[in-house]
Amino acid sequence: MRTLIIVILSGLFLISCKKDSFTSVPQITYLSISPNSWSSDNHSINGPVLTFQLTDLEGDFGFQDTSISYVYVKNAADSLNSPDSIPFPQINISDKRNLNAQVAVDFGAVLPPPHNTRPFTDTLYFEVYVKDFANHKSNVIKSTDPFYFYTP
Repeated sequence: MRTLIIVILSGLFLISCKKDSFTSVPQITYLSISPNSWSSDNHSINGPVLTFQLTDLEGDFGFQDTSISYVYVKNAADSLNSPDSIPFPQINISDKRNLNAQVAVDFGAVLPPPHNTRPFTDTLYFEVYVKDFANHKSNVIKSTDPFYFYTP
């Protein structure tokens, strides 16, 4: 009988210690890059799109008064290159508390310039993280799927 009570109390303790799925520090999960290739002579208005899942307790992203939050994208192969910042896209959700949203970011502006040797294909991988208005840095996506950048 005594062991049964200890087992029940232990089970209740473990259930009550369940970790919250939303924290003040944002969490991101990589989903995709589309398209996965791009040509340096492509003059389309829209560039390739990086998509990730975002969870955050406060949902303090986007544009607020004069503040802007950013998505930071870095070419993972270039250790000397600092990350480029992209303004966080506007999220059309009425209640941002306990935010769980899929975010799509056009990252064409952070692609490298055309290569001098032509034709040339560069395989790129990106590191990605976000910061919210409270300056909380999310986890870092260490590597995306390969992205092929062509210089014709």
